[in-house]
Amino acid sequence: MPRDRDLPRWLMAALMRQAPRLGRGIAQARVHWAARLGSPPVRAGRPAGGDGDPPAPVKAMGLAFPNPLGIAAGFDRRGRLGRRAAALGFGCIEIGSWSPHAGAALCHPPSAGDAVLGINVGLGPRTSTTHALDDLLAGLREAWRHADYVAVNLGSPQAAALLCPSRLGELQRLLGSLKGQQRRLADCSGNWVPLAIKLRMEREATAPPPIVKHLEALGFEGLILACDAGPPATLQRYADWRLPERQRQACHQVAQAAELLDGRLPLISVGGIATAEHVTARLDAGAMLVQLHDALVYEGPWVARALGNAAPGRA
Repeated sequence: MPRDRDLPRWLMAALMRQAPRLGRGIAQARVHWAARLGSPPVRAGRPAGGDGDPPAPVKAMGLAFPNPLGIAAGFDRRGRLGRRAAALGFGCIEIGSWSPHAGAALCHPPSAGDAVLGINVGLGPRTSTTHALDDLLAGLREAWRHADYVAVNLGSPQAAALLCPSRLGELQRLLGSLKGQQRRLADCSGNWVPLAIKLRMEREATAPPPIVKHLEALGFEGLILACDAGPPATLQRYADWRLPERQRQACHQVAQAAELLDGRLPLISVGGIATAEHVTARLDAGAMLVQLHDALVYEGPWVARALGNAAPGRA
């Protein structure tokens, strides 16, 4: 495997433009190689924004996160990296999204490493909203024995109809059933695994989905807010996220959700985060944790080490 310094950003950009599937495969291979290496080359380990203090641990959802930087769901779908993300400087990794119709079983994520492990569960590609609860219950059961927390993915196209304001009562009943399953699994296992909800806000969205203000009453432990349009994530969209206006829009959406939560639930921000300034702005807007995805592809496996010193977390 070539060393990280031999794969500059322009080469990854060219791969993603001409052969995105190959480019993502190479990016994932780089990450696995780097996690086995355990420490970055000197050049890769230099902070992008200065020599500040390391990021502080964060307490959220009853869990201790070593730092506020995480890997978003979609990068490590099967859980082959898992907790070894800690070797790259991440405090958390969310694997999946997984559904009972995914075509492959969830890998047993490696137990070595200190990163908090979240597992994202969602609806199968052909699941109708009528059968949404079946998929989510099956996902929760499958994830329970491996996860530190489970993220219920309502940000997929299949789940979009459930977020219509006219179906708020139906969605509340579905989420109540998931909480009931959580309690039953906890009684059987003697282990409590927090549940978070993942929602998506499109660029043009002017307010968070109505369900946000009901999450605390329903007993959920966190909200993951994706401020993007969802896959496919193209090179052009990655470039667009560099525009200050795009970052301001995302921070405004985070601030709206944080205001509704009023500090009662932790908020995790996802979407377009690639620099120390992006991290700081999302935390200042009200997020407690942030997750990266495409930055791992374009900036390389040591991006968390570079960002961490420049954007310390909130204790």
